[in-house]
Amino acid sequence: MFGREGELLRLGRFVRDAESGGSTILIGGAGIGKTALWETAIDRARNRGMHVLSARPSGTVSEMPFGALIDLCDRLDDATLAVLSAPQRHALEVALMRAPPDGEPAPNSAVALGLLGVVRALADCHAVVIAIDDLQWLDRPSAEAVTFVARRLDGAPVTFLLARRPGPAGPLEAVLTRATSERLQIGPLSFGAVRRLLFERLGLTVSRQLLRRIVEMTDGNPLFALEVGRALADHGGSALYDDLPLPDSLDEILGKRVARLPFAIRRVLLAVALSEDPRTSQMLPILGARALDDAVDAGVVVVDGQRVRAAHPLLAAAAEARCGARERRELHLALSDAARDEPARTMHLALATQGVDGALAARVASAVDTALARGARREAAVLATQALRLTPGDAPERPARVIALAERLDDTGELRRMTALLRDELPSLPAGPMRGRAWLRLSEGEDISSMEDQDRYLERALSEGGEDRNLRAHVLAKRAGNAAAAAVAQLREAEAWAIEALELADDPMVQRYAMWSLAWPLGLGGRELDELCARSSVTTDPTAYISASPERVAAIRLVWRGELARARASLAALSELADARGDPTSYAMIRLHRIDLEVRAGELDVAAALLEEWAESSDYETQFRPQYPRCCALLEAQRGAGPEARHWAVKTIERGQAAGSGWDELEARRARGIGLLIEGAPEQALEDLVMVWDHCEREGVRDPGAFPVAPDLIEALVELDRLDDAQAVVRRLHEMTVEQDHPWARATGKRGTGLLALVVRDHPEDGAALLRETAVDLERVGLRLDSARCLLALGRGQRRLKQWRSARETLELAAAQFGALGADGWAARARSELDRVGGRRPATDGELTPSERRVIELAADGRSNKEIAAALYVTVNTVEVHLKRGYAKLGVRSRAQLVKRLADGV
Repeated sequence: MFGREGELLRLGRFVRDAESGGSTILIGGAGIGKTALWETAIDRARNRGMHVLSARPSGTVSEMPFGALIDLCDRLDDATLAVLSAPQRHALEVALMRAPPDGEPAPNSAVALGLLGVVRALADCHAVVIAIDDLQWLDRPSAEAVTFVARRLDGAPVTFLLARRPGPAGPLEAVLTRATSERLQIGPLSFGAVRRLLFERLGLTVSRQLLRRIVEMTDGNPLFALEVGRALADHGGSALYDDLPLPDSLDEILGKRVARLPFAIRRVLLAVALSEDPRTSQMLPILGARALDDAVDAGVVVVDGQRVRAAHPLLAAAAEARCGARERRELHLALSDAARDEPARTMHLALATQGVDGALAARVASAVDTALARGARREAAVLATQALRLTPGDAPERPARVIALAERLDDTGELRRMTALLRDELPSLPAGPMRGRAWLRLSEGEDISSMEDQDRYLERALSEGGEDRNLRAHVLAKRAGNAAAAAVAQLREAEAWAIEALELADDPMVQRYAMWSLAWPLGLGGRELDELCARSSVTTDPTAYISASPERVAAIRLVWRGELARARASLAALSELADARGDPTSYAMIRLHRIDLEVRAGELDVAAALLEEWAESSDYETQFRPQYPRCCALLEAQRGAGPEARHWAVKTIERGQAAGSGWDELEARRARGIGLLIEGAPEQALEDLVMVWDHCEREGVRDPGAFPVAPDLIEALVELDRLDDAQAVVRRLHEMTVEQDHPWARATGKRGTGLLALVVRDHPEDGAALLRETAVDLERVGLRLDSARCLLALGRGQRRLKQWRSARETLELAAAQFGALGADGWAARARSELDRVGGRRPATDGELTPSERRVIELAADGRSNKEIAAALYVTVNTVEVHLKRGYAKLGVRSRAQLVKRLADGV
């Protein structure tokens, strides 16, 4: 290792602290030295007696389900697997290709549970290190299994060592960064380190000027520098600055190196590159022992146990780029004979075949179904591509295979390819249902920019469909979903369309889609979805899409109702399920709902992290609907950042109107209304807030939490002294509470009643008591920011009633709670109100308030936070805020110190 002293020191700490869990993630570009550092840390861990499960996925293996998991478990013996239950062991052994499949493939969750059991068993004896290099090439099923394990270790001595290229973090990394985690950015080597590298590895000495040129052109990348050094060594090391043939990219460097390799060695490297899981037992019959040994000696491949891999993945890529088509086909044919299973054999045969072959096309098309049945959606898309290529142009099966490929591309989120395929093939598709299915897929294509565009495509699909019941059902269901879940309009018509679709469909996928579309008008109308969810059973069907299921709408409905604990658990389960099934669209949609939940709950940092993940993600794009800026607008509104909320809201409204996305526009108007309230402009806020309320009333949105505008609307109306209108909103909330037994509506109605009672001043003490009670209720269910806003409203009312001490205590508590949530704008507004409080103020900044003193005295008396909260009729969080502030003022850190401090007469 050269020039990596700092990184090695940090990795040494990682190994020493491995028993305490956590993770280290090495991040750097190709060839920068991540793998060398990763391997060094692994060697140190093994030398300390730790059990290391390691994997080094590649671009080829990333297409192979559980390819990395096979690597991770390569050294596990039967005795280790014996700790598992029979179903888990069998599922894991099938995934590891140690046992043949037995009937229907086991769900990925069973494989993940098996891996978890193995890791826990190992951790009972020794600390475990799970080490994965080139994380960006980790196949999805393996990633899902390892992520599942990472979420459930519960303090076991298991640590993770990951290495990847720069780019968005994946789900596994996102899980690990919530716990103790260190990201180690691997930067370029220094000038001196490159010099030592060239001398020690190659015995090469160069002038300072030439060395500077090497460092500049390679950006200190050790792999680049070594390859340039090798080129120099071939020229005797005496090349002049001006005639150094330095390449512009790493691909060129490696390509030239590959081209200089002897044919037999280059063929070894190419065979490794083309094979999904190269083993010596497969490679030796094809390549011969001598060629394999020579390739190892040349440093282009490495033999690790039974596995053969390229010394660096980019070497394999360069070999592929430089080989001829004939050589590639010949190797694929040889690899098909040595393949370990039928899907791999079929894939190699397809890639070895030039031109069309109807019989092979049928075989490959059948393999598509096999891949889908085991949840390998990416593999299914590759196979569908080959099936279509091999199908003769005049074959009657060709149109169906065009549609099948389009569906598989839609599955994997490759909308650009899907759109291009259907645009090219549409004229040749036979009129009728086949062409109708193409128009249906194009309605989700890359070139759709509005709901109006979608409707035109759906109309074409409907007109082409004729008597095809499933096609008509699918189009009707999509129309229903668009009306309810996008436009928030025509809810009665949407319900009728969805019911008709459900009656027509006999395809299970279309039936579930119809149930999803029916769930929207029912849910928005405040009606139960239990029956639909029971019929759907999305969790038991591995081929089902979570995003097109009534279970997804049922989870969102929990958010609307303010049942946040249940909503959080339900969305987490659906998110894990989407992740496990390799369903990026569903995962992204569930993430959207998780953001909405956390924004409402006031967990603003969590929401911001999810938004950051979304912004950096390439697995899903929201196409034409402005869902991302809508979430940004609501987040800024909850933070109390009025101008920022309005900025994002304006962007959302403009794009929402152009796209015909009423849902996004309504939420953006709500966010803008909140922003205007923060800035003290209730009259302007009222325009947006009334628009949202009236739209929901007019269109039949009966669940008041779907667009939770009521509390802000009541506040604006009260500010403008429109008390009768405010009372009408409160009455409507009470009605919906009774109709639906709606927890959020009940709390919000109580909040409005309290605010009105406080303002009309007939019985202000009743209003104050109601607001205090509501604040406790809201915090208890997890709506912490709403609770703090209740306190702010109470404090403002108390100030106007000249109840100075009560106003001061309430506003101080509100400001503290806003601050703890990161709602700085709301905290500033609470402090602004506090500045307007008259009467006696604390003598010094360090003096305890009466509320703080009461809490401090009870704590010193030995009572728990829960007991203090019960005694003072406040929440535990309120007690914690008072204690934290009181400890700071008294200069103590513990209850023992507190007792002594109070004994001294404080």
